[in-house]
Amino acid sequence: MPTKLKKISDAFIGKQADDLSNLIRDQVKPIYESLGIVVPVKSCSVIHYLHKFDDLSITDLAKHLKQSHQLIKQKIPKLIQLGLVTAKSDENDKRRTTYHLTTEGREQATLLNQNSLNTVYEHLSDEIGANLHHVLNDAINALKQKALLTRFNEINT
Repeated sequence: MPTKLKKISDAFIGKQADDLSNLIRDQVKPIYESLGIVVPVKSCSVIHYLHKFDDLSITDLAKHLKQSHQLIKQKIPKLIQLGLVTAKSDENDKRRTTYHLTTEGREQATLLNQNSLNTVYEHLSDEIGANLHHVLNDAINALKQKALLTRFNEINT
């Protein structure tokens, strides 16, 4: 069993994770605005995957991004409204719609790639003394391996 670094008491981990996500979104917005990036911060992954693979359905995007179908479906209309993405009915399966980047969408994807925040996150990780990406992924993977309910029951039985 791993050693406890600090006691976590009365912590609202879910709220803190959500607060971190919202803080990052709010602090990335002015960076993107200064660079002419109009992609909503929480939709960047959709633009990245369409740039890399193109011709993806909502189901494809959800699978690649490991996000819910519903969440991806909520992001697409704004990307279409911004003129970054277009929808096309599949000629072989009329129930399936695929999504593609427009010229503007490809330009935005290029801007996103040229202005990656990886180095910024590396400096933040150094500052806090932990690789933020690894810590978050480790927590996600640990919870996928053993759910909170199982952990709760183990402690309280």
